[in-house]
Amino acid sequence: MVVLAASPACSSLPIYTATHGRQLAALPAPAATAGARLAAALPAARSPSCGRLTPCRAAASSDDPTPDPSPSSRDVEALNKLLMPAAPITGAELRELVLEKWGVSYDVRLQKRGRRVYVHVMWKFLEQKSFPLTEEEYLLQLQAVADYLNLWECQERVRTGIRSANKRGPGYTGGGNARAISIPLDVDVDGAGRSNEWNTF
Repeated sequence: MVVLAASPACSSLPIYTATHGRQLAALPAPAATAGARLAAALPAARSPSCGRLTPCRAAASSDDPTPDPSPSSRDVEALNKLLMPAAPITGAELRELVLEKWGVSYDVRLQKRGRRVYVHVMWKFLEQKSFPLTEEEYLLQLQAVADYLNLWECQERVRTGIRSANKRGPGYTGGGNARAISIPLDVDVDGAGRSNEWNTF
C-alpha cells in the first residue's frame, strides 16, 4: 500500500462519469498470470484428503545429477490459488469496505502510471454536496471498477489494501495538495498489446 499525492501528470482513469453518462470502452485483459503459466507447466498431485494440490516429488538418486523437477511448496500454493480463486468483489462491497475503514463513501478509480495500474481511493466522497455523481452513478462507477478487478483476479489485493490502509485516509496535505490512497495491482495490461487504449481516457 502506498499513499501518493495527486499530480496533474497522472490523471485519474474514470470508467463512468456524470458528464458522459456511460461506461467507456473495455480495458485490455492482462497477459497470462503466473498462476496460469504454472498450471500449464508444473506436475502436481491432488490430495484425496482435502482436495488441495500437494507436491509430488520423485525419489532422489545419488548418481543422478538431474535437478528435481517437482514443484516447490510455493508453486503448489500458487496452483491452489488458481484452482480456488477468491470470491468476486462487487461495487457494493467496495463501498462497504471504504465505509467501514473511513466512515464516508470515497470515490474509487483506476489509474495507469507508466506500466503500473493502481486502484485509487480518492479524496472526494458521496456525502459531499459538491460530489459530481448521484448515488446511482457512484455505484455504477464502483461496479465498473469491481468488474475489472474480477477480470484481473485482483479482488483480494484490493480488499487487503483497503483494510490495511492508513486510518487517516484520503484528503489534503498541509500544502493543500489532494492525497489519494493508492493500491498497486499486479496487472500487465501492456502485455495484451492494447496499451494505447489507456491513453484515450
